[in-house]
Amino acid sequence: MFWLRQPPYLRWIIAGVVLAVGIFLDLRPAAVVDYPYAAGDVHAGQSIAGHVEWRRVPAHLLPHWDGEVAGYAATEVAAGTPLLPGLVTAAAVPESWWSVAIALPHAIGIGTPIRVAVGGTVVTGILGGEVVDTGYQYVGPVAFPADDAALVAEAVASGAVVVMIGSASSVPASAG
Repeated sequence: MFWLRQPPYLRWIIAGVVLAVGIFLDLRPAAVVDYPYAAGDVHAGQSIAGHVEWRRVPAHLLPHWDGEVAGYAATEVAAGTPLLPGLVTAAAVPESWWSVAIALPHAIGIGTPIRVAVGGTVVTGILGGEVVDTGYQYVGPVAFPADDAALVAEAVASGAVVVMIGSASSVPASAG
């Protein structure tokens, strides 16, 4: 007789447990982390320090950021933009190179390749730090191989230097 069969208590208990676990997982607080955002507009080549505000975002939403935010803006960064690792770069100066402060035709980003014509010689270097607007010209530290740095420094001191700026994709192989 069909109507004398026992009710499916075990299925009801399992369904209740699954429902309770689902409600628990849905109502628990989401994991959040602090992430750096640009507090104001940051220009390419400008130091990021002092332009950072930390905001709470869901974990795993943005790439993980280790430690302090230090370095330079690799490109223009608008206020309120999350500081993704690709937007911030460290100084692009190879270990054995020397930097010379050179007047530049306009503000450029750190890591931009620069060629300097000194007499009949062309020397390739890399912008290794923040470009500063002195009011009448832009000046930035350009790194050169140790053998060429003295030649460039002497030419800059005498005013006999011509600066050529390349694209970021033309960085010399010895620079990285």
